[in-house]
Amino acid sequence: MIANQSYHCLGVPNGEIFISSVNIARARDSLQWYGGLYAAFITGVTTAKIAGKSIPPVVAAPIVMGGFMLSNMADMAYGTKLQRIVKEAEYMLEHERGRFPPPKQAIFADKYTAEEQAVYANIGAVSTYWPGFLPWARKANEETPIILEKKEE
Repeated sequence: MIANQSYHCLGVPNGEIFISSVNIARARDSLQWYGGLYAAFITGVTTAKIAGKSIPPVVAAPIVMGGFMLSNMADMAYGTKLQRIVKEAEYMLEHERGRFPPPKQAIFADKYTAEEQAVYANIGAVSTYWPGFLPWARKANEETPIILEKKEE
């Protein structure tokens, strides 16, 4: 690809492939950096333990959490995590389309059925929930109710 050429010019499939490859490359880079830092930390803790120094029990938390974090990064960098994420996104777009209601001003808003739009009709805007105790907080109205009513089936 030419240095100043945008990936958007390549069309949707190539653009998606480019973005996915960038995500994987970013995960691999992060894995190398955090893996190195984690290895240095584990080496220090092991060396101190071998030297007979006392290790506080709180050190176990970053060891365990770091292991999970690195496993997650390794799955993204070298495993099948991205494919699983894409399959979940495809499922959501196909079976849970109501989760993605467009703003009413969007040109494609009329493509959603009334049933799809009604799924989250009683949910207010973020600013109507918290911090409601502040004097300048946005107040609820008919368009953005705060209290959710249970739908009877």
